[in-house]
Amino acid sequence: MMLIKLKYKNQMVLYITLMLLVVGGAVAYIMINSQEKNIIAIGVVLIVSVVLLLYFSSKINQPMKALKEFIDIVQKGNGDYEKINFPDNEFGEVGEKIIQTYRQLDEAKKYKQQLTHNIAHELKTPVTSIRGYLETLMQQEMDKDQSRFFIERAYAQTLRLSSLISDISTLNNIEEAAGNYDIEIIHIRQCIREIENDLAYRLSENGISLEVEIDDHIIIEGVYLLIYSLFKNLIDNSIDHAGKDISIHILTVSIDPEIIWFRYYDTGKGVPASHLDRLFERFYRVEAGRSRKSGGSGLGLSIVKNSVLLHNGTINVKNRDDGGLQFDFSLSVKMYR
Repeated sequence: MMLIKLKYKNQMVLYITLMLLVVGGAVAYIMINSQEKNIIAIGVVLIVSVVLLLYFSSKINQPMKALKEFIDIVQKGNGDYEKINFPDNEFGEVGEKIIQTYRQLDEAKKYKQQLTHNIAHELKTPVTSIRGYLETLMQQEMDKDQSRFFIERAYAQTLRLSSLISDISTLNNIEEAAGNYDIEIIHIRQCIREIENDLAYRLSENGISLEVEIDDHIIIEGVYLLIYSLFKNLIDNSIDHAGKDISIHILTVSIDPEIIWFRYYDTGKGVPASHLDRLFERFYRVEAGRSRKSGGSGLGLSIVKNSVLLHNGTINVKNRDDGGLQFDFSLSVKMYR
């Protein structure tokens, strides 16, 4: 922004200096060669000076009028500032930059408002449930087994609440404080083994087999916490939504000196094609309430995408012809800030 201001000021100084040089040079010449007939020349010089002044004033006034129109629209809160036209010069460029900056700030404001609304909505469910269970325990006489039932339900909701807060924190750190993460060497196969051990009970309970075709020597430079979250959230998503008695496959597709391509897929039921483009959105649900029923936060796939992007990769998702979801994504071998 400072460079734009300097450019604007320098252009102004240049126009005024040129105008003064022209007028001053002409007047000086006339005074040196003073004759009566030069009165006409003086008049011509003055006319040219006025024309130059009007011309350069119009150069400045056009973008200033457009900016004033933009400010009026913003203050009144109505109207379409996208239709404002700036002249095709340096002053118009400054005006376009101002509107572009305002547009970015306005979009960020709307995004945060929507995010705040979504978070409040998601927090409301577990908090209301916990309150209901505790009120029941306080107001009603019940035996030990009944009490334990309500305590377990309340505890389950606290776990969900903790998971939601953790996921929100992870996403915010990725987007706003990515530079604070520690970078380390990550053995991908070993990371997946740890996830497999952590989720062994859930995988077994749902009759899901996990097949990994990644060599032990595959390593990248990155943030271990986010790579762990990436693969774990993909597996969690399959466990929660793909169905029982399925298989999960994780493999490398291509290995280059600077980037590695991975493929993750399950043999479950997939999702309707109309929902594929929105799967990575925060709190988006293919079926209303399905993440709540499964205990998920609705942020898992959003964390997946942001983790991939932070590691200089790309990701896409599609339904497999044989059934199930397939995620193809890349991770950079070295971490670039």
